[in-house]
Amino acid sequence: MLNVKRINQVAMAFIVAVVLSGLSETAVSAGSKPRQFKGSRLHYYTQLDVRSPGISTAFLRPINTTLSRNFGAGTLFALNVTKEVASTSKLLGSVRGYTVETSYLGFPDSWLLEVAFVEYDDGKYNGTLQLQGLAQQSLTELAITGGSGSFRGAKGYLVVTQVVDSLPTRIFRHDLTFL
Repeated sequence: MLNVKRINQVAMAFIVAVVLSGLSETAVSAGSKPRQFKGSRLHYYTQLDVRSPGISTAFLRPINTTLSRNFGAGTLFALNVTKEVASTSKLLGSVRGYTVETSYLGFPDSWLLEVAFVEYDDGKYNGTLQLQGLAQQSLTELAITGGSGSFRGAKGYLVVTQVVDSLPTRIFRHDLTFL
């Protein structure tokens, strides 16, 4: 009789644990779970004002400049992400990251290793994206190496196109393709 009573107690404890587990998960994630991104493409614009504190060219000093020009020179950046080209259009988030010069040739043939973190929220999709790759003068294509929130586990690529080059302002369009 004791064994049956003990089995019933264990079964009841298990059922209570499962129910409570389900309730606590619902209470924690209800309303805070962003809609999963279902599209294959997305685009936004980044706003760069070279006079603003959103860019710092003193992040890393170049190494061995007598042989390699600016190899290793690094720049930090923090830029706004907008829905349209105009800097006054709807703010969707930010992109923050760094570049490190990787070419011994120097400008205009320099390549930059870019690593960036995008925070994005358009009211429908909300999350982060991680990007990395070579930024070049003619074509910049970065890998989408992951994400969170609506972009959890994202993979794909991003193509950067400069759409405004009127110093001190430069505006770039980011076209994202998810695989």
